[in-house]
Amino acid sequence: MKIFILSFRKKIFCILTFFLFAFLTENAVGEQPKDREYWPTAGWKTSIPEAQGMVSAKLLIADEFIQNRLPDAFSLLVVKNGYLVFEKYYSWGSPDKYAVVHSVTKSVTSALIGIALDKGYLNSVDQKLVDFFPEYVTDESDPRKKEISLRHLLTMSAGFRWNDRGPSMRNWYLSSDWVKFAVQLPQENNPGDIFNYNSSTSHLLSVILSKSTETSTLDFAKKYLFEPLGIQSAYWHQDPQGYYIGAFGLGLSARDLAKFGFLYLNNGYWNGQSIVSESWVKESTGQQIQSLSHPIYGKFGYGYQWWVKKVDDLNSFRAWGRRGQFIAVVPKLDLVIVVTSKTAQPHPPTSIHYNPLFDLVAAAVQRKRPPKKPLIAVELPPDVNAFITDYDQARFNKNLVTMANLISDKFLYNSVTKQMALRFLSGISNYTAEAKIIITKFEPEGDMVKMDVLLKDKYFEAPFMTGSKLIKENGNWKWYGNQVSK
Repeated sequence: MKIFILSFRKKIFCILTFFLFAFLTENAVGEQPKDREYWPTAGWKTSIPEAQGMVSAKLLIADEFIQNRLPDAFSLLVVKNGYLVFEKYYSWGSPDKYAVVHSVTKSVTSALIGIALDKGYLNSVDQKLVDFFPEYVTDESDPRKKEISLRHLLTMSAGFRWNDRGPSMRNWYLSSDWVKFAVQLPQENNPGDIFNYNSSTSHLLSVILSKSTETSTLDFAKKYLFEPLGIQSAYWHQDPQGYYIGAFGLGLSARDLAKFGFLYLNNGYWNGQSIVSESWVKESTGQQIQSLSHPIYGKFGYGYQWWVKKVDDLNSFRAWGRRGQFIAVVPKLDLVIVVTSKTAQPHPPTSIHYNPLFDLVAAAVQRKRPPKKPLIAVELPPDVNAFITDYDQARFNKNLVTMANLISDKFLYNSVTKQMALRFLSGISNYTAEAKIIITKFEPEGDMVKMDVLLKDKYFEAPFMTGSKLIKENGNWKWYGNQVSK
């Protein structure tokens, strides 16, 4: 009897062990790169959207959206399940045209840093800046500079005083020695404390790569990244000392950008080979620090030179270049989206439309979705109701001056002047001209009301002023807009 019980227990144990092993194996396999039918090294294979679980009619909505809202766009490419299911070029864009991808360069530089770490050229992301530039970080320097590491450069948290759209960027660009200028920037915060977008620190990553590998960034990229992916040609601008610029200046075709996104979609694997370690891909595309929080753009996280932002309510990451250059990757949908745009013009005011564009493309994927919460009608204070009525009328007449006056005069707009309000409205005028204002949240708390406002049109709903506050002062409601709750 004892023998039978023991045998029975062993059988149960073995059965449970088997199922546990099977469960763990299944889940482990789920984390591994998919066994692709082919790899686009020699070029992309095409497929109709329906064969890959997408709806052509919905992709045409995204196409219409670009034509109506993104006049500077050059291309839209959609890769689903490894197949190019949508490819269209606008203006004078073409498959052979190289895009100046601006800050998408930063994500490529990050990949090269990961490769250098994998191959032992760099020790770890905790290596200090002073190890590479001892001539510029001396005993006379701010002591906090000696604490700056590769990790801080990668996450835009070195603590330098910098404005990427201000004089510091211009002065750096015009300086004779970009490295010296960047390293000797005044220290404003402790390393690691605050995200501050800084192109000069991304450039330092490229210089560090060159110093560590004793080769140029471009040659290193060709050998370990571009050639394995079948990227046969690229150009890359250099700084005054001849270092390839780690922040911008890379030129690639839209199809080659899609290859780079596809590499990261597959956790750094390509045709059975690990190009970038899976751990580096995960770290780079996961949120390392909170970055932007904007009433239009929404909230962004930042990894290692990659942005983290949901697409159609799904986790995604993207390489983001100025003037409309994007690689957006949605792992759960096996989806890569590439957009390139005109670069000769100033930063287009239509930038707000790229986020909903990605939502529109992702919405073309057939999948089960949670039901949307219905919009709840709310009762507004008379002053707010009057504002919306007047604003709607001004918007209908496309009277931006009146709209700006309403925002800056009738309500307190968080120290935003009429000129700033007008500039803001000018940037979204072709959007607001067609949109309907909807109050989606109205939560009274004594003399304060929390509210969210949406602009709704035929394409999407986008937040206009998320986290706005209405505060009753001296019997009158005041709107403190553009206050995004963290």
